[in-house]
Amino acid sequence: MVRVDVLLPYWGDFGLLKAAVESVLAQTAAEWRLLVFDDCYPSDEAARYFKRLGHKQVRYHRHDKNIGVTANFNFALQAAEAEYLVMMGCDDKMLPNYIEVALRNIADADFYQPFVEVIDEHGKNILPIGDKVKRLLRYKQGGVYSGEHLAASLCRGNWLYFPSILWKTESIKRYGFDENYRIVQDVDLELRLIRDGGRLFVDQTSTFQYRRIARSLSSAAKLDGSRYREEAAVYEKFAHEFAKIGWHKAARAAKLHVTARAHKLIS
Repeated sequence: MVRVDVLLPYWGDFGLLKAAVESVLAQTAAEWRLLVFDDCYPSDEAARYFKRLGHKQVRYHRHDKNIGVTANFNFALQAAEAEYLVMMGCDDKMLPNYIEVALRNIADADFYQPFVEVIDEHGKNILPIGDKVKRLLRYKQGGVYSGEHLAASLCRGNWLYFPSILWKTESIKRYGFDENYRIVQDVDLELRLIRDGGRLFVDQTSTFQYRRIARSLSSAAKLDGSRYREEAAVYEKFAHEFAKIGWHKAARAAKLHVTARAHKLIS
């Protein structure tokens, strides 16, 4: 029985994609299906690899033309049918216990955040300043969190790692990704869900490796300023929305978005 759809939107380094796929194949739990969505990357290497792989739990789809990051996320989301899903980065890696531990702990929460290791393009563990800050900000006790306190915490500094999150499929499909954003669409979705009563399970078990590489989309967006413009827009929106529902601490945190502002200054 498939309980988790691993959605893998793809554009980029084939070697890193292959490592990501192999990390899914190595899971100790077997209740998964891997769905790869190739956004017309200018190479047939991935197509040839999946044809050779011929794994019954793996499906590969290639778009006829490039549709962009957020549209590809939404396309992948519509294909999900299992009770849970993860929108994995095509250069990240699951540790072998990821699905087993996530299914054991998510219970009735809407989404689940494991403890995340950060690696470089060679797979070496690193901890850049931004990720040090994330570790300082994240909740130190495992358990379920929700409401204004969680919203305010994430607006002060978003310590979630989106590609590592296990989602209850019906919860995330209720929202989808806003195609006005190409960098912070995950932040927007997370805050909408929390605003409407969504519950997050925070785990202290390390089960996922998030890869930081200099040539990533988010790194390029820092250079051209689009990341910071998107962040300012999404936090301004939620400052108003939180104020309307009486979440004044969360509204103030969104208005200030201190960590995002500081990151801009030191980048």
